[in-house]
Amino acid sequence: MGGCCTGGPVPVDLPSIPQDIIQLSETTSPKIVNDLLEVMVKSFTGTTKVPGEPMLSWAFDPDGNVDGDPCNPLKEEPSAERLATMRFVIKYCYYHLLKYGCCFALMKNGSPVGGVFMCPPNSKGAHEESNCYFMWAMMNLGMTSSISSGNSAMRFDAMDKACKAAHKKCLDGKNDPHWFVNVVGMDSEYQGQGYGRELFNFILGCGDHTGHKMYLDTFGPRNKRFYEKNGFEVKDVSKVNSKKLELTVHGGGALGMLRAAKK
Repeated sequence: MGGCCTGGPVPVDLPSIPQDIIQLSETTSPKIVNDLLEVMVKSFTGTTKVPGEPMLSWAFDPDGNVDGDPCNPLKEEPSAERLATMRFVIKYCYYHLLKYGCCFALMKNGSPVGGVFMCPPNSKGAHEESNCYFMWAMMNLGMTSSISSGNSAMRFDAMDKACKAAHKKCLDGKNDPHWFVNVVGMDSEYQGQGYGRELFNFILGCGDHTGHKMYLDTFGPRNKRFYEKNGFEVKDVSKVNSKKLELTVHGGGALGMLRAAKK
């Protein structure tokens, strides 16, 4: 795996890893990796019963969710193109961050039910993808036309720029080392069983263990409330604007959120 300049590893100091959480690497069973990626794809895509990731839903199709609100479930079950697009996004994040040793799967009965992809504290700006990695991903991870062309491509670009702007305004990774919680996903079929809390306790424990702040970006009141309950605070709102369409619901901005480490 990898491209010509995907970057090298950075030192990572982890807390004790719970029995049901595994640290992923290039030697992890391909079945576990593939099963986890599909869990994440399902989580980020959504269904007619549960919402997916709001900004990605808007970027793919602004009219695809109930009442035109990307925080709501889909109007129709996801198309093959929507699934393929979310699969590219998840793989893009996973393979970018895998080398830093902070991709984890929560396992139950031998199968992944959720996971997180993070970038550990560093002074290299390691969370930023290189142009070389982007080219490698285009050629190897199945980029769809929804991301590469047309109005949807402009929306994806606008979303990406807003998230990066929020990150930069909240802190500078090269001068202010922090944990970047890039992707968190859970299988909706296991909601209410405490698995999400189990995974998130581990995530927060990473920040507390090293004493570094944690950063993430998100969208919508439901996600905002969840992260606030876990100690995150909104530090920036960066508008999502494309040449063809502006994200207007719920303030229309990517929320940059920070959590201070607990001693």
